[in-house]
Amino acid sequence: MQKTDEYIASRLVWKAEQYKLPTEYSLYFKNLTQKKKDYYYEYIMDQNIGIATLLFTQPNSTKWTIIGTRKIVWGDNGKLESLLFSNIKKIKPHSLDSKEEMEEAFNGALPKMEWTELTLTKKSDEKANVYALKGSDFFAMWNIIRMVWQLNSQ
Repeated sequence: MQKTDEYIASRLVWKAEQYKLPTEYSLYFKNLTQKKKDYYYEYIMDQNIGIATLLFTQPNSTKWTIIGTRKIVWGDNGKLESLLFSNIKKIKPHSLDSKEEMEEAFNGALPKMEWTELTLTKKSDEKANVYALKGSDFFAMWNIIRMVWQLNSQ
């Protein structure tokens, strides 16, 4: 079975619905106002992300993440990065690399419900951080990225 952009977009929406999206800060791209779509299209139009499907933002922040069917794109203060899902090697919360860092995070000062940053390790071993609102929006984004990563890797 060939996984078309339309198929992957439908899976993204299906997974998002499981996490009770949209919310105030996690939105379906197609439901944005035309003004907002135009704003983000300026950043993503040359990125070949497939179908822009989900937008994650944070209150009082310029950080945003867009999940497309081929790529994830994120930005902050006019800076832009993107990554093909097929070029992701690992996905972890908050740059946690060692077992000790993981144990400290899970048992320590930064409770899981406060996490806002997901670290993607590229196949080149470079790391990139993407953002969502803490709590259920963050965990929804994490699981949605894992799913589309697996779909693009098969």
